Amino acid sequence: MIEPMDLLVVVPHPDDEVFGAGGTLIQYADWGLETGLITLTKGEAGRTLGLCRPEELGELRAQELQRAAQILKLGHLELYDFPNGLPNNPVDGEARGHGFSTPQGVADHPEIVDLLLWRLEVLRPRAIITFGPNGSNRHPDHVATHRFVVKAVEKSGQKIKLFFYASPQPLPEYLEGWLPPNHVRHLPMEVLLQKLRAMAQHRTQALSVLNFMDRFSSRLASETFHLAGYEGPIQHELLWYARP
Repeated sequence: MIEPMDLLVVVPHPDDEVFGAGGTLIQYADWGLETGLITLTKGEAGRTLGLCRPEELGELRAQELQRAAQILKLGHLELYDFPNGLPNNPVDGEARGHGFSTPQGVADHPEIVDLLLWRLEVLRPRAIITFGPNGSNRHPDHVATHRFVVKAVEKSGQKIKLFFYASPQPLPEYLEGWLPPNHVRHLPMEVLLQKLRAMAQHRTQALSVLNFMDRFSSRLASETFHLAGYEGPIQHELLWYARP
């Protein structure tokens, strides 16, 4: 039997891992912890920016994720090909991947719960990071992933710490379902620079990267999470034994 994994991130799209947890993944790997990532879709409904044909986007984003994963020092990576759901309020005329023409998304595949249950039994993570109830921006794939992860953890019967991405102050339109951060990690400069390099690997999604940097610049060097069921003072490490 393999050793339990210390920290597992479960998200729907390539790049979801780096915005909210990239620095934590890098730093924990540097400290000798076992980290992993499960990404449920290849992000084939995202932007292409003219860098590829629509039908090539999924494979290109898979390659981008592989490069980012190396910088994030992930010890384990799984990428699945469930359909990428349509984002909220897309801009007319954007160059999009072929997945943008199909209506299905993560929410249409409840069998993901059983997939995650199996992976939890194999990987035995001590902690998981995923999206909160509001999906951070209400993207239907984000919201569905939250729901499926919570259900899989409950069904597993394992004692797994469940962390959700938690912005310090949500935009008014995302307030419903927002959970306040109770764990705040401040990244040192050398870790921040590596995180920015990992973000840069997602070239096809450069507009999303720039939008995040413009609107949420304070969250580049600080990563904030809500630990389900925790009531107490703000903590700075997700795992009590995480230290250099």
